[in-house]
Amino acid sequence: MIIEDKRTVSDWMSTKIISVDAGDRITKAHQLFDTNNIHHLIVLEKGKLVGILSKEDLLKAYGEEGLNHTMVSEIMTANPMTIEQDDNLGLAADIILANRFHALPVVDGVELVGIITSHDLIRCFYDL
Repeated sequence: MIIEDKRTVSDWMSTKIISVDAGDRITKAHQLFDTNNIHHLIVLEKGKLVGILSKEDLLKAYGEEGLNHTMVSEIMTANPMTIEQDDNLGLAADIILANRFHALPVVDGVELVGIITSHDLIRCFYDL
């Protein structure tokens, strides 16, 4: 069920993209989460979107041995679902709710342009 809303994803997404390379160790991701007070990182490889990493993914990985040698690519969600920046906010909400996601990378065609999170959607719909 699509929530009716004329606002677009680009109206509420964050254009400040904080990313990590798929080949980086998860200790770097941990540092980025803490430094930037965020819960999701975009994962890139050669400048292209290849995954998304949540702080929850990282915390789950901390229970495993050899943590310092674990690469982001080993624990990220590969080939994440994306949403177009011109798509309706209701569609973003539907995708996030139906899939139990907390964030979606935002694209303009094939170019990564931002990220929208469940927190952004809550702020938006609270603002109605």
